[in-house]
Amino acid sequence: MFTALQSVIFGLLVGLSLLLAWLGAVTLWRQQIEIELDASGVVRRSLWFDRPGLGRWGWGGALALRWSGIRAVNLRYYSTRHDRSEGWLQLTIEADGGTLRADSDLIGFPSLVEQAFAAAERNGIAVSEASRLNATRLYSVNESHRGYQP
Repeated sequence: MFTALQSVIFGLLVGLSLLLAWLGAVTLWRQQIEIELDASGVVRRSLWFDRPGLGRWGWGGALALRWSGIRAVNLRYYSTRHDRSEGWLQLTIEADGGTLRADSDLIGFPSLVEQAFAAAERNGIAVSEASRLNATRLYSVNESHRGYQP
């Protein structure tokens, strides 16, 4: 009986260790990506994970989307409170080169949203009413994040 209990505890500790290692790796990856905007599009670069083959699991570093190739723009609000008073926004841009997702804690997020919405309008892509409503939360959500600079 004592041996079985040790095995269970060992299994739980190994499982928790693997979970924490995975969360640490995801955090490390998210902290080192860079997103650049210009008149032609948006580019996501990874400083450490620009390796062939990693893209199929979402770990690939380089992703370049041209504003002229946008197929869909979606801005979703994820609430952390029942009264929806706090939360974060996630922008999803689908284009010919792939899909880019960015959270509202990204520095310069309002500029990314504005340019993506403008590009969708130029390309005749319909932006949902929910996305437009969520855009009204843009500055209130970003002001609640530490380090916000208008």
